[in-house]
Amino acid sequence: MFDWQTVTVALIILAALAYVSRRGWARLHSFTATGSNNASSCASGCGSCGGERRAGTPVPPKALVQLSRQRLPAPRVKR
Repeated sequence: MFDWQTVTVALIILAALAYVSRRGWARLHSFTATGSNNASSCASGCGSCGGERRAGTPVPPKALVQLSRQRLPAPRVKR
C-alpha cells in the first residue's frame, strides 16, 4: 500500500526528471545552426551582427566580471 510520503517522493523525483530533461533538450537544441527554422542568423547571439569591423582590427574581449585589487584601510585597534 502506498502512503503519502511515497507519493510525495515520486512527485519530487518526477519533477526533477522533467527539469533535467528540459534543460538537456534545450542544451542539445542549442547546438543547431539557427535554433529554429524561423530565426535569422543574427538571432544566435554570437555578436557578429554588430558593426562591421575592418580586417585586422582586434576585437576587444568582453568581460563578464572585472576583478581589481583595492587596498582597504587597515582595521583600527581600540586601546
